[in-house]
Amino acid sequence: MLEYVEIEDSGVYVSALKFPRIPENWSELLASWKEDCAEVWIQIVDAEAIAGLHHILFLISNAISAFRFGYNKLKHLEAELLLLLSGTDRFGRAVEMVGAKAGRPGIAIVVARERSACACSIERIAASVDGADVLSPSTREGALRVAIAQGLSVTELRSMGDDIQAILCSLVERGALIYC
Repeated sequence: MLEYVEIEDSGVYVSALKFPRIPENWSELLASWKEDCAEVWIQIVDAEAIAGLHHILFLISNAISAFRFGYNKLKHLEAELLLLLSGTDRFGRAVEMVGAKAGRPGIAIVVARERSACACSIERIAASVDGADVLSPSTREGALRVAIAQGLSVTELRSMGDDIQAILCSLVERGALIYC
């Protein structure tokens, strides 16, 4: 079942779908998914950069706060998400690190002002990509995998034990440091 989550303090609805393989024509698909959808933002990223749905929710909240308070680095929410996800303030580097790569597993992140627009976008995406499925909640293993891939200290991660929230917070903090 396709789901979305409301981030009340940000005034948006968020959902994410995982793809077993990002289609070769993903940029054209992305344009078609955005047609006729006001205030919908869609970003496709490499699945290896995401530690589950909670990771995405934290990132979206940070990105929207950046726009709300005027400390965003870029003009578009989708691009700002890449910066936060990669932990760099260089857009080109962010695309290299976490951007969509045809043929690899991916994640489509949908952010919308209206619940119906989020649901409509998710349905469009699911109907046009074979094997698209709802992104599951964060797991400790997924969070550790992403944290290690992003260069977080293994010693520090071990000290967090089974606390998945601490690992997710470390990932989100790494991205938020671009605003310092």
